[in-house]
Amino acid sequence: MKKITIFAIFLAALTLGFQGIGTAQVLLNENFDYPAGDNISAHGWTSHSGGGTQPITVAATGLTFPGYLDSGIGMAALLDNNGEDDNKQFGVQTTGTIYTSFMVKVTTSAFGYFLHLGGDPISTVFRGKVFMNATNHFGVSVGNNVGTFAAATYTPGTTYTLVLKYQIVAGTNNDIISLFIFDSGMPYVEPAPTIGPLTDATMTDIAPATVALRQFIATQNITVDGIRVGKTWADVAGVQPVPTLSEWGLILLGVALAGIGAFYIMRRRNSELSV
Repeated sequence: MKKITIFAIFLAALTLGFQGIGTAQVLLNENFDYPAGDNISAHGWTSHSGGGTQPITVAATGLTFPGYLDSGIGMAALLDNNGEDDNKQFGVQTTGTIYTSFMVKVTTSAFGYFLHLGGDPISTVFRGKVFMNATNHFGVSVGNNVGTFAAATYTPGTTYTLVLKYQIVAGTNNDIISLFIFDSGMPYVEPAPTIGPLTDATMTDIAPATVALRQFIATQNITVDGIRVGKTWADVAGVQPVPTLSEWGLILLGVALAGIGAFYIMRRRNSELSV
């Protein structure tokens, strides 16, 4: 009986531990792990506007952000002029939700959108436009060039993590956009968005297939790094860590010892009662 009970506890603990392990559906993971100074168009990105004019280059250093999956890996993309805009494909998505996360550091602010989604081919229909403005606010729009901005400001020179959420909804002109802004740490469970959810009946829907970086004014200076595109929050934020095999060994040893101790106490009490 004792052996069966301990074995049952072992299986229960193991099952609970592995419930936290999910299957990733990462569609794109870009850490700009290329030589500093290279054009990103030499590494899988394609120009769709202003090709060859002030191209987007690889920054000398990458960005870091506590708890972000791609923190401190490779370099980054530097958007610091009015010139070439580039995109990278992640495959056409026709259903569900698409999450696009990235680290961003704004050194010089200016009004305009610097990242967005597009179809395949990207054309000129841009959706999920992510903005900054001259007074240090991040913003987003479904597709207009005005944007809805966060109440809180960002600090120039500080790295933030942003998550753009694009929900594909059955019907026409009704897809939903949200933006999450994090200044410290990133939760494993999806919180309420900082901005949104937003809809715009004047904007046609797209089947998202590309993420794009945009340069729009000579005075801008933005660094973008660690772009992740996935189908779930866990794809861009990660999952709650579960114990390693060695940690499981210690946990299960403790469970086993506790079971043996309980059995010994019960047997001793039974022996005393029988005297």
